[in-house]
Amino acid sequence: MKTKSIPIKPEKILDQEGVEFISLQFTDILGGIRSVVIPRRDFEKTIKEGCTFDGSSVGFVGVHESDLTLVPDLPTLRVFPWGARENKTARIICDVFHEDGKTPFEGDPRSVLRRTLGEMKRQIGKESEFLLAPEMEFHLLIKKEDGSFAPHDQASYYYIPPYDRGAEIRKELSHALDAMGIFCEKSNHEVPKGKHEINFQHGDALSIADVTVTYKQVVKYLAHEKGLIASFMPKPFFGTYGCGMHVHLNLFDKKNGINLFSKEGSMEFSSIGNSFIAGLLDHARGLTGITNPSVNSYKRLVPGWEAPVYIAWAKYNRSSLLRIPASSPKALRVESRSPDASCNPYLAFAVMLAAGLDGVKRKLVPPPPVEKDIYHMSTAERNTHRIASLPGTLKEALDEAEKDPLIEKTLGTNLFKKFISLKRKEWENYSTQVHPWEIETYLNV
Repeated sequence: MKTKSIPIKPEKILDQEGVEFISLQFTDILGGIRSVVIPRRDFEKTIKEGCTFDGSSVGFVGVHESDLTLVPDLPTLRVFPWGARENKTARIICDVFHEDGKTPFEGDPRSVLRRTLGEMKRQIGKESEFLLAPEMEFHLLIKKEDGSFAPHDQASYYYIPPYDRGAEIRKELSHALDAMGIFCEKSNHEVPKGKHEINFQHGDALSIADVTVTYKQVVKYLAHEKGLIASFMPKPFFGTYGCGMHVHLNLFDKKNGINLFSKEGSMEFSSIGNSFIAGLLDHARGLTGITNPSVNSYKRLVPGWEAPVYIAWAKYNRSSLLRIPASSPKALRVESRSPDASCNPYLAFAVMLAAGLDGVKRKLVPPPPVEKDIYHMSTAERNTHRIASLPGTLKEALDEAEKDPLIEKTLGTNLFKKFISLKRKEWENYSTQVHPWEIETYLNV
């Protein structure tokens, strides 16, 4: 991924920009950004010694083993393009270590992705890279006087101003993202009212996971400054398209400049590419609890709105889970259409990579691609093609994740169990609520 040059001497950057505070950022188990803010004068000390924090307060560990250490990853230093000069703040993403500051904390989501990338290099080759490009969709909303939320405009796909009221906001967002080292390629209004997309350049998995959490932070902050609410909720409104996070992916040999998914520089998939696809399909039901981890995720994964429901792959068919976008041999890739932005990207990318690598290790062969609209297939037709369905609820997805040993192995037992426990509580809370639809439907029985 092309980013701004990494500061060799970050102290000079901080001084030139007049930075007074540094936000030491990390993500919790569910992907939320957490932060410890330090004054500029403590930056050098923190680089050398790290910054201790209470890991029990964010669910990482129990109170009896709560001390953990944040270790800044210097290349992630960026200066926020907002805020008053006297409180200018920079951001640096941190890895979480044990109290000694030397041993990586196995429950850190960023560490999980690092470990999985290490497995890839051991299996595929030390020069291999897992390249990704997520498509981050979001709604811009207004809060009405009655407390409900509504889209901020009435525009649709590729509309222009004045109908598209988000055009100038997207430009401002592009400038802000650029300042954070995220270079945008294109932006547009999406089909539903108030829905937008800004695409950024592809890159290696760890950088893109960092970009994903930063992208959400920037979009939410600037929307708030405009009096709007930016939501990455998978399905905020009934009867229209939801918000996904389609992930484009491939494996690349960076030393030789070779796309490992391409067979001899052609548009045909190599044995690695085919087996990677087969691995993603084989583990699809188990993956979904990590890539689509909210109750609301499954309101999006329904037929009719170009969101995947069935486990199949295709070259053109947008009703399939995996699709092969039109490209060149060097850019030959797979598009996974199920993930949404409620996921923790570090965990989601890790399990997707692990699934593909498992397919390569076992030399799995994918079934034939399905180019027919799967939404309109009968049950008998789907059975003939052996097309299974993705989980239909969060509970079902969590059950499937627990059945698939690869998921626990990839995340690590402690993090996996904490994640499942948190999400089961979320499901139980949802299941016991009485929703407006129930009142409307059953009040007069």
